[in-house]
Amino acid sequence: MTITQKRLDNLAWTGVSGLALLPKNDKVPPAKVPLFYLKTIRVDDYESDVYFVNNSEETLSFVAPFSLYQSIYQANAGLGDERFLDNSPEAKIRRAKLYTHDIDKFYTQVLPKQGVRIGKTHIIYDSDGLSQWIIQLPYYSGDTGETAKQKGIWKFNAVEKGGFGQSYVLLWDDYTVPSHMVSASCITEEADQPLDPFCYRQRCEVLDGLVGHYGTINALYILAINDVLFRYRVGWSAPYQESDIQAQNIAYKLRDHNPQDAESVQKIVRDIYTYWFSESMARHIPLPACEELLTIYQDWLTHSALNPLV
Repeated sequence: MTITQKRLDNLAWTGVSGLALLPKNDKVPPAKVPLFYLKTIRVDDYESDVYFVNNSEETLSFVAPFSLYQSIYQANAGLGDERFLDNSPEAKIRRAKLYTHDIDKFYTQVLPKQGVRIGKTHIIYDSDGLSQWIIQLPYYSGDTGETAKQKGIWKFNAVEKGGFGQSYVLLWDDYTVPSHMVSASCITEEADQPLDPFCYRQRCEVLDGLVGHYGTINALYILAINDVLFRYRVGWSAPYQESDIQAQNIAYKLRDHNPQDAESVQKIVRDIYTYWFSESMARHIPLPACEELLTIYQDWLTHSALNPLV
């Protein structure tokens, strides 16, 4: 379903407030209000628009009403993935681009008390089925306003039969999760972070260039390496379209040295970043990143006989 982006400003929370358990002194605690919620607005007798509402005091750098991926493997575009009837190079590349079908739903700079339209519901067609929304957005902690720093990614998974009603809380302002939510988690560890969706267009351009030069399998091999470099901020995070040079170097060095453990991969990566930049730029090379690079290399080895890297 194609949804044209639309924003509504100055939305006021009018739903039912959440109340905590009464304390021992029987004083009524302050009512809770949501940080984020879904709001349904009737369009006609049959259809309603669904909005994600930012009820916090922070401007959200993005709102993605779809799953964000870490890698081509999460997107079912692994080098030898044979689970799909259409596993042609073209289909594999489409899946490797991650957000091809969803990027038009991606919002940036969502203001406080602003709602963004993320979908539609139909009173007849959706009445007997399960409706699901997966929504991801940045988590801020510490300072507020312009000095707020992103510390992680929120991921909300809401599922209801027949729709969500007029207002549906995703998270209360005391960071408690409503009981009706399937899940609401905050991803803060580097190893668990998805790829920054802001690099989407650069990443697609890099992939197209790699495919034109190396073919599908080797392009996916190098792209997967670059994804790891970018996610872990190896070398303190170059723009996505600039770190592909180091990704290509790493791909060749892994082939030439055939490492057997993450420590050997770490040395290869350190040597490459020292050569291109300096020893200081080569200090941030996390071992978990190298473990992922080793897995990618071993996957490529399995499929490299017919796809040599030259």
